[in-house]
Amino acid sequence: MKGNTDQARTGEVTEAVDPAALREGLRIIRRRRWYLWCLILVYLPVMWTTLQLTRSLQASLPVFGVWFVLLLVIMTVSAVARCPRCGNYFHLHGMTLLYLRRCLHCQLPLNADKKVADYCQSSALPPPPLKKGD
Repeated sequence: MKGNTDQARTGEVTEAVDPAALREGLRIIRRRRWYLWCLILVYLPVMWTTLQLTRSLQASLPVFGVWFVLLLVIMTVSAVARCPRCGNYFHLHGMTLLYLRRCLHCQLPLNADKKVADYCQSSALPPPPLKKGD
């Protein structure tokens, strides 16, 4: 949910966020991050296998090129994921790309939807409001 431009710039959120929209937005961010980390982990086994099969660094360069292009695409897709609470980019602040577990603008944790769900299951009380420290 986006506020006005001043809120988007400062990261302040005054509107209530729909829990379903929050859950869906965070699910998308987590999935994109998962794709990125899987692609990074795949690099070493794929390159090792390619080098073992070809026995040539030059012959394995196309595999590296494909991996690198995929890395750039997935990094771009994951970097432009928007925070469901403030509407800014979750991992981008200006030109800085940081894969932290919180929104760089409103400090929404990546697992905020799970924390609220766990709290609701263990208590008959309504869930607490999301704070900056959570």
